[in-house]
Amino acid sequence: MFEIIDNHVSVDVADLEATRSYLEEHCGLSKLREVNRPGLTIAWYPGLELWQATDDAAPGIVKHVAWQVDDIDAAVADLKAKGVTFDTEEIQQIDVDVVDTGEIVRYIFFSTPVGLQGELYEVKPPRD
Repeated sequence: MFEIIDNHVSVDVADLEATRSYLEEHCGLSKLREVNRPGLTIAWYPGLELWQATDDAAPGIVKHVAWQVDDIDAAVADLKAKGVTFDTEEIQQIDVDVVDTGEIVRYIFFSTPVGLQGELYEVKPPRD
């Protein structure tokens, strides 16, 4: 059995720096974590995963909906038993070296009947 801990929607934004400034200074939101790789920055805030839009992306469009779970292995097994089909067989992990908090973030995507891609993800504290 698994528990849903949190959720977010993923959105491309036209100007990630301006969006961060607005969320932090005007809305009082604190960044949860950030991934930085050459040519890619993703910032997580409560309820939001923000990507800098690329030339071929439409800013403001929801890319996926995600649910943070306490045990991703149990969640995937449970949902597979109920007929959910995942995009890959293996749960993926973000390279801990590019996560600013050092947390271990594992995730997997699946299709939903509402036309949006779904994601399950698990966040664990950094390893010592």
